[in-house]
Order: sequence, then C-alpha cells, then structure tokens
Amino acid sequence: MDPATLAATALAAATPYLLKFGKDAAKEVASGVGKSVWDWIKGKLTGEAGKEAVADLEAAPGAPENALALQAALTKALKKEPDTAAALAALLKEHGVALTNQTMNVTGDNNTSAQASDGSTITIR
Repeated sequence: MDPATLAATALAAATPYLLKFGKDAAKEVASGVGKSVWDWIKGKLTGEAGKEAVADLEAAPGAPENALALQAALTKALKKEPDTAAALAALLKEHGVALTNQTMNVTGDNNTSAQASDGSTITIR
C-alpha cells in the first residue's frame, strides 16, 4: 500500500479517538484501534513538523487542516522508512482495519452499488 493511503487509513482509524477525548487523550484510559494507532503515530512523528502536527490535531481534532497536516507529516515519514510503513500496516491489520484500495465510479440515476473486501459478501435485491 502506498504511504499516502496508509497514512490516510491510520488517521481515519485514530480520529474518532481524538474527537472523543480531545486534549485529554493522553490522560484517558481507552482501548481499541484509535488509541493504539494514535499512540503509534505520536511515537513516530518526533521531528519538529511532526510534533507540531500532532499537537495541532490534539488541540482541534475536528479541524480539517490539522488532519491534512498530520497526514502529510505521516506520509513523509512512511516514505522515508519503508519498514515503518510495514509496521503501521501490520498494526492496522492486527486491529481489523481493512487495507484495500477501492474505487467506484457510478454514473446515472437510481443506481444500486456496493463494494466488499476481505472475503465479505454483499447481496443486493
């Protein structure tokens, strides 16, 4: 998986955790993928720009510009270190986060569409 998509997937997994706990995220006892992925991201983004992106997103997790800045910083880190990207992919898979690239283009009116991955099944009637 390319670093940009991996970074976006990780951020999507961590954002609900940040929105729930806000600035007190580090103080709260929480479990699940969000906290685990967020802790991993914070541990990897230790440069000046990374720390700033982490702090900004913790302060205002609902601000799209903060999410984009963090995603950019994480993408850069993953591009520099392929082993780090593999570790993040493994962490996400461990928590059941799907790592598939799917695209669907639907044109016209009254369409019914669906996508499935990882052996799931969809029935449309």
